[in-house]
Amino acid sequence: MKHKEIFICLVLITVLVPSIVWGAIELKFCNFFPIPARQSKIGEEFTKDLEARSRGQLKITYFPAGTLLTAPKIYDGVFEGIADIGLSHIGYNFGRFRMTEALNLPLGFPNAWVANHVANDFYRQFKPKEWDKIHMLSMHAAPAQVVLSATKPVYKMEDLKGMTLRSLGFVSEVVSALGATPRPIPMPEAYEALQKRVIDALMIPMETLRAFRLAEVTKYVTECWAIGQVDAFYLVMNKDSWNKLPPDIQKIFNEYPFEEKFTAMWNEIDIDGKKYGMEKGLQFIELPSAEITKWKKAVEPVLDTYVKKMVASGYNEKETRELINYARMQIEYWTKKQKEVGVKSSTGPSELRVKW
Repeated sequence: MKHKEIFICLVLITVLVPSIVWGAIELKFCNFFPIPARQSKIGEEFTKDLEARSRGQLKITYFPAGTLLTAPKIYDGVFEGIADIGLSHIGYNFGRFRMTEALNLPLGFPNAWVANHVANDFYRQFKPKEWDKIHMLSMHAAPAQVVLSATKPVYKMEDLKGMTLRSLGFVSEVVSALGATPRPIPMPEAYEALQKRVIDALMIPMETLRAFRLAEVTKYVTECWAIGQVDAFYLVMNKDSWNKLPPDIQKIFNEYPFEEKFTAMWNEIDIDGKKYGMEKGLQFIELPSAEITKWKKAVEPVLDTYVKKMVASGYNEKETRELINYARMQIEYWTKKQKEVGVKSSTGPSELRVKW
């Protein structure tokens, strides 16, 4: 009888508390955003949520602020197994994710809410082969770019001449098209670069005013969101690490609302960033419609350059233009959807913007 009872207890322990018997599945998750930033805190949230949902089967060690891998090294680090999960953005490895880089073009993204939905639609629609070596957990996208200047206000495109702006990827090509000089600097170095006048300004979202404390070293914000450029980000997992997960744990990852959480987070922090900049006394400059038209016309050749580079790399021109057309179609769809659901953002058409 005693042997039977012992056997039943062992079976129950094995079923109910698998981590005790077999040991928890240990994963490393890296992120480059500074610890106080919401983009870092959301990684903490993911870690706790996934561990809780796994009922002890997962143990995820979180490495924020580039403590395991810096932003440009995150993709390779995940692919090589240094980390199991990584969050970064494609501009740090410009030229590697050629199809996905279409999302970084000045296509008319009005804000983060729209951009995040479009980024995930884009990935699901095309499943670019450039991501085949890893497991994609979620695409996401930062808010629309603006000009944050430390040296002088930018009222018109001509004011950018002679200025050096921090930028990466296709943002650098937009900066050049507008008449300024781009300089690729990792975000953790941007604050000091502004202090030392290595750069005069950045083309970047307003959320960085708080997240990277740029409100302390800039004075002017030119709201050029109408050219509609954003940075595309990724949350990926090492393929071997993914394949080794039991089906029930894979299901937890598949059902976790990464997309919804990223969308809400990016939208909220850009609103917060603008509010923070206003509290710090920064001057906000909104371009008149005639000036917006000039900026849009100036950056249009960036799209043609992208198509030419894709064709030169062996991609089909028609299919490449389909990437751009699809993204623009989804921008239009999600902009209308945002109006319907009543979500407010920091940038975009007046009916979508927070009233200050």
